[in-house]
Amino acid sequence: MAGKLKPLDVERETKRGKYGDGGGPYLIVNGPAAKSSSDHDWKDGKERWHGLGSFKDVSLKNARLARDAAACG
Repeated sequence: MAGKLKPLDVERETKRGKYGDGGGPYLIVNGPAAKSSSDHDWKDGKERWHGLGSFKDVSLKNARLARDAAACG
């Protein structure tokens, strides 16, 4: 999956891995029912991941809004 994720992409993806949304956030799949959203940044030369929530609780749209709010804050 390249570029913007779609809600159907999130629902259908079951293969374990990290899938980018074209600049963040990332869909993190740990199993068919274990999907979450995370974003990352770099501080002092180290990559830091920030969980944005489970896709059961946080929509793709809200994950993008949380990512944008974090980038501005």
